[in-house]
Amino acid sequence: MADVTGKKLVQILEHVAKKIEANKDFLCELDGIVGDGDHGVSMTIGMRGVARAVKKLPDDVLPEEVFRVAAEAYAEDVGATIGPLYETAFNAAARVSSKKNRLNSISDWLEIYDAMAESIKTLGQAELGDKTMIDSFIPAVEHLKQLSLSSDSLESALTSTGEVALSFAISTKDLIPKKGRAARLGERAAGHQDAGATSLAIVLQAFAEGVSES
Repeated sequence: MADVTGKKLVQILEHVAKKIEANKDFLCELDGIVGDGDHGVSMTIGMRGVARAVKKLPDDVLPEEVFRVAAEAYAEDVGATIGPLYETAFNAAARVSSKKNRLNSISDWLEIYDAMAESIKTLGQAELGDKTMIDSFIPAVEHLKQLSLSSDSLESALTSTGEVALSFAISTKDLIPKKGRAARLGERAAGHQDAGATSLAIVLQAFAEGVSES
């Protein structure tokens, strides 16, 4: 059974950083079709900064502080559009984790994912169907919400949630972008998978893997 203390959360975020870096070229390739082609680089820089910052925290750190430090580190290292979005997301995670010693239940992570997704949606002024990271995050949250009513383990719930996020990221191929640089292409961007939705799915998959590791 998972025991997600602040110290464990540090290890999870370090794993997220490694997973993002392993997918850097793939994310840049996706972004290069409709954007600047630097999404994988920006995500890697941001998560490297997060990993460095949280690694310095004491073993008895609370999850709230880990997320707060992650927000500050990401914002400091990434100036691109994605920087403020992950900053607000990690800060939202910190708020709903306030005073919790552990994040061991599906409901804990539902609160975290829901708060992160809503903060990104609000800051980015994005809606479902705009071909952004929201198109993978919101369906993932809805999936986890359903699992919170069942007796699934945290590990299996987060794993299937990551899979749902990826499936919806892939389905962004069918959407016409309405936000960001890709919006300039209009229908010409159809048929191409959104990089932001994909990197978000990779983050959620990495969270699941990190929680599952003993």
